[in-house]
Amino acid sequence: MLPMICRTFIFEDSFFDMEAIKSILMKIQEIQIVGESYVIGEALQICRSKRPNLIIADGSIHDDRSIGPNFVKSVRAELPEVRILGLTRFPDMVEILKRAGCDYVVNKNMIENHEAAVKYIRETLIPRPQYAVPLEPPKLTEEEDAILRKICDGMTEEQIAADLGHQTRKPIRRIKNNLFNKFGANSVAQLVHLAYRTGYLKPDED
Repeated sequence: MLPMICRTFIFEDSFFDMEAIKSILMKIQEIQIVGESYVIGEALQICRSKRPNLIIADGSIHDDRSIGPNFVKSVRAELPEVRILGLTRFPDMVEILKRAGCDYVVNKNMIENHEAAVKYIRETLIPRPQYAVPLEPPKLTEEEDAILRKICDGMTEEQIAADLGHQTRKPIRRIKNNLFNKFGANSVAQLVHLAYRTGYLKPDED
């Protein structure tokens, strides 16, 4: 069975904390680190390009407690489906990070206990499909097949529409909804997972 790959981006300024986080993530086979930065502009550019499923964000950068929440707000606006884990050592930052858009906020000291951190990430942050998987892959039209492959490549509705010469993303959204129905998925992450798990797409396909 092909494991779901959780593309992960890290927003962190401390070298030692960054190394600790990466060491933890490397113990989780589903995790693929796709980028790291502590500069908002650069971080957003990487996230736009790599389309992570999970972002781990420090609440304060260079002791500035506004940078973390501002990054979270910005990336949440552009990637509404991404899961965001906020890290902080300051109790008053927990609610601030949640209001900014973090799904979860934990004490940064957690990264000092690798075993507990690995368990938390596996059980809480990595998507686990909770739906029945069809025994056979569905039959798709040529258009559905083309759009499914572009979705699996990480392209957005706007990018697919432009690539296929559509003036708006409405036709793409309609076909994407058809794909959700045919695969029994309710999110892009689940759709990609099922495209491979049912055997419709193979891991070594272009």
